[in-house]
Amino acid sequence: MIVALMFGLFTAFLALGVPIAFAMGLSAVTVLIIDGGVPLLVLPQRFFSSLDSFPLLAIPLYIFAGNLMNYGGITSAIVGFSRSLVGHVRGGLGQVNIMTSVLFSGISGSASADVAAVGGMMLPAMKKEGYKPEWSVVITAASAILGPIIPPSLLMVIYGAMTGLSIGTLFLAGIVPGLFLAVIMMGLVYLKADEIGAPRHSRASLGEIGKVFLKAAPALVMPVIIVGGIQTGLFTPTEAGIVAVAYGLGFGLLTHRLNVRRTYRFALQSAVTSSSILIILGSAALFSWIIAREGVPATLAAWLASVTSEPAIVLLLIVLALILVGMFVETISALILMVPILTPIAQMFGFDMIHFSVVVIIALLLGSLTPPVALIILLGCKIAEVDYMKTMRPLFPFFMVLVVGLLCIMYVPLITLGLPELLGAFD
Repeated sequence: MIVALMFGLFTAFLALGVPIAFAMGLSAVTVLIIDGGVPLLVLPQRFFSSLDSFPLLAIPLYIFAGNLMNYGGITSAIVGFSRSLVGHVRGGLGQVNIMTSVLFSGISGSASADVAAVGGMMLPAMKKEGYKPEWSVVITAASAILGPIIPPSLLMVIYGAMTGLSIGTLFLAGIVPGLFLAVIMMGLVYLKADEIGAPRHSRASLGEIGKVFLKAAPALVMPVIIVGGIQTGLFTPTEAGIVAVAYGLGFGLLTHRLNVRRTYRFALQSAVTSSSILIILGSAALFSWIIAREGVPATLAAWLASVTSEPAIVLLLIVLALILVGMFVETISALILMVPILTPIAQMFGFDMIHFSVVVIIALLLGSLTPPVALIILLGCKIAEVDYMKTMRPLFPFFMVLVVGLLCIMYVPLITLGLPELLGAFD
C-alpha cells in the first residue's frame, strides 16, 4: 500500500512537471509522514549517507575533464581522424559519425554530451554533402549511446558506487560491447548508404592519417591512461578522475585555449551538472530505501520465480522493463531508480553482476532512443532543425539492429566478460 501510494505520488509529481529528483524526494517524504512509523530524522541521515561515498567523487571530476578536453578543440581533431580512417568506406560521413562517437566516448561518457559535441560538427557537414537530415540525426543519436558504454562512463561510476562493484572492472566490461554495437551500426550504414544519400570519398593516404592522428592523439591517450592506470593499480577510479582533470588542464594550456575565466566557467558548469546528479542520487536513496523496507525486491523475485525458473527468460523480462522505463525517464535517473530494485533479483537468479550491469545500462540507453520521448533524438533534431516525426522511419532499422546487438550481449556473456577475464580483473 505504501509503495503503491509512493509510486502514485511520484507519477503525479512528474505529470505536474516537478523535476525527477524532487518528485522522488517529495513522494518518499509524504508517504513516511502518512505512515508515521519512521522518525523524520531518518530522512536527512539516509539522504546524506547515500552520498558519503569516495567513488562518487569521480562524477564531478570526469565531467570537468570532459568539458576541458572538448573545449580544447579535440572534437574537430577526432572528426578529422575518423574521416581519415573510415571516410572512404561506403556510407561516408555516416561511418565517420559512428567512429567519432566511439573515440569521443573516451572523453564525454555521456550520450547527450556526445550528441551535442559530435552532432554540432557532423550534422551541418552531413547536410552540406547531401545526406538526408533525418538519417543524419538518427545516426548521430544512435551512435551517441556508445558514450556511456565505452569507458570512462558516468553511468558505470554511479552503478559501481551504488552496488560496490569494481568501477575499473565495469570500465573493462564496457569496451567490447560498445565496439560490437558500433560495428553493427556501421554495417547498417554500409547497407543503407544509397537510402541515406551518402556520397563516396577518396581513401586518405598514410601521411594524411598520421597527420590527423597527431592532432587527435591527446584525446585518444586519455581513456588509455584512465583505464590502464586503474587496471594496473596506479590509481583508483576516483584518483583517475583527478588525473583526467590534470590532463585536460594541461591540454588546454598547451593549446592556449584555456584561461582563468574559461576554466572557472567550466568548473561552474561541472559543479551544476554534478549537483543535479547527486541530488537525484540522494532522493533516490530515500525512494529505494522505502522500496527495500517494504520488501518489494523480494516480492518481485518471488513473483518472477513463480512465472519461470529460467534465468534467460527473467533477464529478457528485466530488459523489456528497463527499455520501457528508459523511454520515459532520463537515463541517470532511471539507473538510480532501478538498480536497488533489480540487484537483489539478479543475485537471486545467479546472474554475473558485472555482465548484468552492462546489460542494464545498454537497455536503459536503448530506451532513451525510443519514442515517444527519445531525448537524444530530440536533441539531435534541435541541432539539425529536423521535424521529430520524420526521424521515426530511419530510427526503426537502427533500433532493431541495436536490439539484436543487445540480445547477443545478453546471451553471450563472453562479449562482456572476456576482456576483464583476459586482463585478470576478477583475480
